[in-house]
Amino acid sequence: MKPATREPRRKLNRENFVSKVISPAICGETCPICLRELQDCTTAVLTSCIHAYCVECIRKWSTLKRTCPLCNAQFESWFSKINFSSSSFRKEHLPTLNCVDKLNTGVGSSRIDSRRLLQRARNELNRVRRSEIPLTWRRSFGRRGSEPVPADVIAQRKLQWRASIYNRHIQAVPSSVRCGAELNISGSHGAKEAILEKIKPWIQRELQAILEDPDPTIIVHLVTSLFVSRLEAPSSQLNPEDDFLLALHPFLYEKTDLFWHELRCFAGSSLRMEEYDSVVEYRTVD
Repeated sequence: MKPATREPRRKLNRENFVSKVISPAICGETCPICLRELQDCTTAVLTSCIHAYCVECIRKWSTLKRTCPLCNAQFESWFSKINFSSSSFRKEHLPTLNCVDKLNTGVGSSRIDSRRLLQRARNELNRVRRSEIPLTWRRSFGRRGSEPVPADVIAQRKLQWRASIYNRHIQAVPSSVRCGAELNISGSHGAKEAILEKIKPWIQRELQAILEDPDPTIIVHLVTSLFVSRLEAPSSQLNPEDDFLLALHPFLYEKTDLFWHELRCFAGSSLRMEEYDSVVEYRTVD
C-alpha cells in the first residue's frame, strides 16, 4: 500500500513547497541585481536563503562570488526551471568556484534587510530635483579645437581622465552640500527610469576606468541596486556608519569610498554626463 501512495504524497509535498516557499519568493518581486520583475521560468531561488534572482544575473554573479548579494549567505545550489502551473522545479548544483576564498576577502558579515530591500527595489524613484547652477567650463577633451576629434578618441581621453582621479586621490566638489542625498524619492516610475538611465552609463565608464575591464556589467547591476535602495530608504533609517558598501569592497578595494562619493555627486547634479565632465571641479582629499 505504501508504494502506491508514495508518488501522490511526493507530488503533494512538491506542490506545497512551490506554493509556500518558491512562489512567495518570486511573485510580485523584482531581481535585486537588474531590478526587473521576476518570472517563474527565468528565476533562480537560492536554496540556502530563498532569495530570488534572474537566472542570468545570479549565474554571472556566481562566477565571481558564492554569497547571496542580499544577505551574504553562502550558496552552492538554487532552484530553477520553475513552473507554477505544473508545480515543477529543478535543483541545480553549481561547480566548485576555485577563487571563492580570494573573492570573499574583505567581505563583512553585514546582513541587509532583504524584505525591505526587495520592496524598495519595486518602489519608484521620484523626479530628480534640478537646479540650474552656472559652472565654469574646465575641460573640453579636444571638442572645442579647430580640428574635429573622433568620438572614440574623446571617449578614451575621458576614460584616462577618470582613472587619474582615483590614482591622484582627488574628489569632486559637490554642486550641493548633500551631494546627491537630496534626491526626492517617492512613487514615480518615470523618475526611477530617468535616474537609472542617467547613472548607468556613468557607472559603466567609471568601473571600466577603475577595473580596466571593458565589460563590468555585473558590478554595474550591483551598484545601481545599492544606489536605488539607498535613495529609497527613509532618512531615519540611514546610518552614516552603515557598512552597506562592503558589497563593493571585493571589487573596488580602497577606491570604494571615493567611487561612491563621485557617484553621489554626479547623480545629485542637474547636468548630463557630457556637461558634468566638462565643468566638475576637483579638490585634493585630506
